[in-house]
Amino acid sequence: MLEVELDIFSGMPNPKWILTRKEERELTERIQAAPEQVSPLFTSEERLGLGYRGFIIRLLKEDDGPWSRSQYSTQSPLPAEFRVGSAPTAVESSVAHWLLETSARRVGLEDELISAASGGVRLVPSPSEDSYPHVGDSHFDEQENPSVRGTWLEGEQCPAADSLHLDNGAFFNDPQHVGKNNCYCFACNYRPDSRYARPGRYAGRPARDVSVGEIVAGLRADGWRDTCQSPQGLTIGAAIWPGQDYHFWRLLSNGNEWLWGHKQGATPVRYDDESGWVIKKYVTGPGSYIWIHPESCNRTPYSVFLGFFYQKNSTAFCS
Repeated sequence: MLEVELDIFSGMPNPKWILTRKEERELTERIQAAPEQVSPLFTSEERLGLGYRGFIIRLLKEDDGPWSRSQYSTQSPLPAEFRVGSAPTAVESSVAHWLLETSARRVGLEDELISAASGGVRLVPSPSEDSYPHVGDSHFDEQENPSVRGTWLEGEQCPAADSLHLDNGAFFNDPQHVGKNNCYCFACNYRPDSRYARPGRYAGRPARDVSVGEIVAGLRADGWRDTCQSPQGLTIGAAIWPGQDYHFWRLLSNGNEWLWGHKQGATPVRYDDESGWVIKKYVTGPGSYIWIHPESCNRTPYSVFLGFFYQKNSTAFCS
């Protein structure tokens, strides 16, 4: 029995469905014919961006189906869990394209998600040789980011917290936990092993949909506020892909660097945006700088920025 998961969301549950016997047989044949399309769930060679990250194929249980039978008839059995769609291949012949055009439509996947996945996986580019981004460049578009400074730099940050250091990406990237905690868990600096933690659920008032009002209401219920609560407390940025998903960033250090991190769904913690720029303060010359933060960074497809939110402690509960 094979389960297919469209890996596309950061906070909300990804769509999942079971392949029919016919689909399982064809998937098996396609994978055997082009095994190079198979990728591990996580690999340093593929810097997966926000949004569509391919399909995860998972063997739920062995039976007498085509996939299980094929494992005993080959010297190189396929893994019980793997990713397709992220490795370069011709679109028309890819397993991911076939899944989109067959079983994804059979289970009634939303057109917006099919459209997003049809564009292929966006891999985050390697860091630029430039020492800092330039407003107006294609990777840092001034029109899309009209305020490079953003509201956070107009007095909302906690300027007194010069010793804040909460860069604990390795804690969340532990192999036993990386797949069990989402972007909100990382934002809360709390590891409850709740893969789909949602704003407000811990407080008993979970966000009921992915809208500005509901996500903000959930954050308020969990104790997040609009102004600095403590120099050593948490600072996060929030955005939504309207009607689909939410995503969070957490301030990890301040002082000279002001580094931010984020964790997309079950993937490892990242420190860069969708253009490959580390989300931090860049010194551009004597007394001048460019400050990239969650409001001004490339965060496609999370187009609506909700604001910055604060807790008085260095950890907040979530579930």
